[in-house]
Amino acid sequence: MTDGIGQALLQAVSATRGHFLYESGHHGDLWLDLDSLFLDAARMRGWAAALAGRAAGLGAEIVCGPLTGGAFLAQLIAAELECDFVHAERRVEGGMVEYRIPAPLAATLAGRRVLVAEDAINAGSALGLTLAELQRHGAVPAGIACLLTLGEAAGRIAVAQGVPLLALATLERGMWLPRDCPLCAAGTPLQDRTV
Repeated sequence: MTDGIGQALLQAVSATRGHFLYESGHHGDLWLDLDSLFLDAARMRGWAAALAGRAAGLGAEIVCGPLTGGAFLAQLIAAELECDFVHAERRVEGGMVEYRIPAPLAATLAGRRVLVAEDAINAGSALGLTLAELQRHGAVPAGIACLLTLGEAAGRIAVAQGVPLLALATLERGMWLPRDCPLCAAGTPLQDRTV
């Protein structure tokens, strides 16, 4: 289910097939260069407006996105919805990845409805950790908005949160736990692009 906006997005994204390590620890066969999507600010503003239009009835008071791409998109959506914006920063502590909202911004969250925005949702680790951080500060999830979903993780997270998932496009990819990876079994070298 990809419309004209989704088709334009898929044509703009830079995708590479291979054997990759994702932030979640999973292995997969598709890597996306999402940074290039943000080069054309007018085009990105159009995609953000399309997502904001779909999210207009959700009653979001704040839009939050994990840095970097999710936050850039979230800020544009917040401008379209004329609501507040916060971001979540990726941190690695003791080998564990977490997303934290800076204290001055976190203080504004309690009891407020938050739309979470992400450029692309693959395994959903950044999304899940951002949602957990929002809820830790008393925010109420209003929905999930993204440019692109890969696989079923985004849908599962939306169902678990009881919120709608708004996506402009979807791409198929293979993703496996390392022990189940057919690319490892075939001896295909692993590329780690998460750093």
